[in-house]
Amino acid sequence: MLEIRGLEVTFPGAPSPALRGVELRLDRAKMVVVGANGSGKTTLVRSVLGLVRPTAGSIAVGGRDVGGIHGETGLSTNLGEVYRLMSLPVRDLVRVMALLKGGDPAEMEGRLHEFELDSVRGKRMHELSTGQQKLVGDLFAICFRPNLVLLDEPFDNVDFARRRRLVRLLRELPADILLNTHELDLLGSFDGWGLSLMFEGRLLGPFPVADLDRLYLTRGAAPGALATMDTSLGTFSITRDAGDRPVKSATSLNALVEALA
Repeated sequence: MLEIRGLEVTFPGAPSPALRGVELRLDRAKMVVVGANGSGKTTLVRSVLGLVRPTAGSIAVGGRDVGGIHGETGLSTNLGEVYRLMSLPVRDLVRVMALLKGGDPAEMEGRLHEFELDSVRGKRMHELSTGQQKLVGDLFAICFRPNLVLLDEPFDNVDFARRRRLVRLLRELPADILLNTHELDLLGSFDGWGLSLMFEGRLLGPFPVADLDRLYLTRGAAPGALATMDTSLGTFSITRDAGDRPVKSATSLNALVEALA
């Protein structure tokens, strides 16, 4: 459903690329991309959506280059900028999105009620709290029978109880999912998914989330490493069963790298 080859993105005036040689393939699969804020995760999502023009490489959705795709209703996202474009109250935005995607507005209305968001219906997206905006975007992303779902930090400013409900829905959703997060401690909720690590625009993996307890970050180019990355802080390797620091021991990938630098 999604194939990315050699993707690079460099913004004008930036000292270094935002994405460097990213390779990724999703086909009847769900993947979590873990990286710190500023590592390139959001740029990756925006690139797949066609909101960012690649400097090099290619992105294909359903076998078609994203540059030539228009009106693809099976591709969905939680990015707030997408839903703020129309500046409509949420209740009207629900009707518009259902019409565009050939869905039933009652599905989204039911999700809003399930997540105790009835009070947002008469408000525009920019009038909602940060957590409300994130949840409404999350729910738009999973409604109306999507084939490919792109989620950027879906749990930011979301309370624990609603996180649990959202995780359950994502696990049950019959769609390919690419989910970005900076929170390593959430990975235990995604058994059976793939795991990739992003640092300074580089994507490492995929590894099975189930192998998280076996993954280590090791200083230098380790023999037999699963992956190796050159960073501004030096060279690091992802190793299995032995190494300098267990990946699961950190709250973020940046903290893990900096502890070894």
